[in-house]
Amino acid sequence: MQSKTISYYRQKSNDVLQYINNNIGGNLNIKVLSERFNISFFHFHRIMKAALDEPLGEYINRVRLETAIKLLRYSNEPVIEIANNVGYSDLSSFSKAFSKEFGISPNDFRNDKSIVLNTHIDYRIGNEKKIIVNLKPKIISVPDKKVCYINVVGKYGSEVTYKAWDELGDFALQNKLIGWKPELFAIYYDDPDVIDINLCSSDICIVTTKNFKEDEKIKSKTIKGFKYLVFRYKGSYDYLWDIYNYIYRDWILQSDYKLIDAPSFEKYLNFSHNTKPEKLLTEIYIPIE
Repeated sequence: MQSKTISYYRQKSNDVLQYINNNIGGNLNIKVLSERFNISFFHFHRIMKAALDEPLGEYINRVRLETAIKLLRYSNEPVIEIANNVGYSDLSSFSKAFSKEFGISPNDFRNDKSIVLNTHIDYRIGNEKKIIVNLKPKIISVPDKKVCYINVVGKYGSEVTYKAWDELGDFALQNKLIGWKPELFAIYYDDPDVIDINLCSSDICIVTTKNFKEDEKIKSKTIKGFKYLVFRYKGSYDYLWDIYNYIYRDWILQSDYKLIDAPSFEKYLNFSHNTKPEKLLTEIYIPIE
């Protein structure tokens, strides 16, 4: 029986992991890794999380600490050298990370040969809900779109975001920028697994063909058109991050489509305060070559 050819991003993720394992003490910054392996930074972390079933930063931290365990137990290197060899810039940060993970300092572990540490940690916490999603995307070429928008900094889907939508909607209606069925988009620039969730940046957008006077918050710009994989999801916005994980793990990672260096965005087909969560329709647009 002929073996199946490994997919493009499966091979890419394997190459990244091999590099990490061979350079555990080097610069493993996610931006640096994405550039080294020519993977769009906007999608790099999700691709790696799909391959690992855990965030890349947690994987790197775990491999560094497991390597440190072996060096502490089986080598005579000073602890400070071990810290540097596994990627920590100083002894203090290494000791803090080691103690937080294992509940014991590196020196105490080295000095007590009877201690056995559990390094097989399950990073998946809580009960995973079963979400059914149709992973059969459409491929659509989207033209450039002029939008009025507000940039929001904070947790995605928070009260701050909903207030911004209300403000943007009122502005669009007052200035007669939209018709009876407006196109609503949100562009997400950051990954909460990578940066502080309260610092995540997004643009909430309403498509318009008209010119208007900008103010301090509400601006105008053109979203550049690309070719997109478009996945449709029906259900609560609370599970959208899980849907992204499914898409990258069960579809992107298995396909040979190549993603371009541009952010994904969401289109809300029936967004309203009156729509029941289970009835909400969302399209997820992922840009491809």
